[in-house]
Amino acid sequence: MTNTVGILGFQGCIEPHQRMLSAIGAESCLVKSPEDLSRISRLIIPGGESTTMLRFIKRYEMLEPLRRFARTSPVWGICAGAILSAREVHNPEQDSLGIMDIAAHRNFYGSQLDSFTTQLTINGLTQPMESQFIRAPLLSPLAATAGRPEPTVESSLPGQPVFISQGNLWASSFHVELGSSSALHERFLAL
Repeated sequence: MTNTVGILGFQGCIEPHQRMLSAIGAESCLVKSPEDLSRISRLIIPGGESTTMLRFIKRYEMLEPLRRFARTSPVWGICAGAILSAREVHNPEQDSLGIMDIAAHRNFYGSQLDSFTTQLTINGLTQPMESQFIRAPLLSPLAATAGRPEPTVESSLPGQPVFISQGNLWASSFHVELGSSSALHERFLAL
């Protein structure tokens, strides 16, 4: 196993993660097949269109390999990636990887026209972080499935969780790779 960060490479906000990881000296590669998972130590499922990504995941027989990978390796689902990570998906319902005990409510913060940027306080970081919400989901912790730790809310807008961790797994409603701070990527590398 290498220390390479995989980025699910079917669709979405891929290049900003590659640039951010490169800037902090981390190797990255695109993941598009089950075999690619053997070349990485952790995985980012980027923002994009969750239904499109799910079609590719199914077409390339990645559902079970991704679920197995997530049992032992760090995975960070961002926006659409958080939706794909969730055990429950609403508005509308759809299949998912179901690797985290969270519910994702799609487009909770509105359409593309309702996108906004805010400074978020995130557990474990000393400075607020510029975070962009683009057709972002609301995330809600659920009771943990047997054998999993309880989900932990790491950041929220007033009364609305937007970043949840569960052991080696992260889900964030927002994008940070579009900003200038690499603090959250650096924390992910330390998982």
